[in-house]
Amino acid sequence: MSDEMDPQRFEALIAAYGATPARWPEEERAAAEAFARRDPRAASLLADADTIDALLFAHRVAEPSRTLRAMVIESAPRRRTIGRRLRLWWSSILFALVAGAGALAGSAATAALAPAALNVQLYSHDEVLNYDDAPEEVAK
Repeated sequence: MSDEMDPQRFEALIAAYGATPARWPEEERAAAEAFARRDPRAASLLADADTIDALLFAHRVAEPSRTLRAMVIESAPRRRTIGRRLRLWWSSILFALVAGAGALAGSAATAALAPAALNVQLYSHDEVLNYDDAPEEVAK
């Protein structure tokens, strides 16, 4: 920022970071300290901010109860045990084996049906009867 600090920026700086200059942004600290020394309102703003800082830093949060602590720990996700992992692996392996068996059975069925299709007698074009020349029994 610039070397000059205006009252609005100083007030925003104090509201955001408190009264302790060590918490102010380093690039604005020198200008803010110079402004605090020369502006009469700055001392009042710093005193108010110091009171608020003292209240905020004095506040302590109570320790959680044993019941709450136990509930949080109990609700935490648990790591999977080795037994659960083994069951997952075995079920995956069994699923893969069943899928492979199904593929093998399908291949075997297709291979078993293929020779029946070879018994079909093929005719040349000259041997095929015209529809009009077909015997009556066949045309019906």
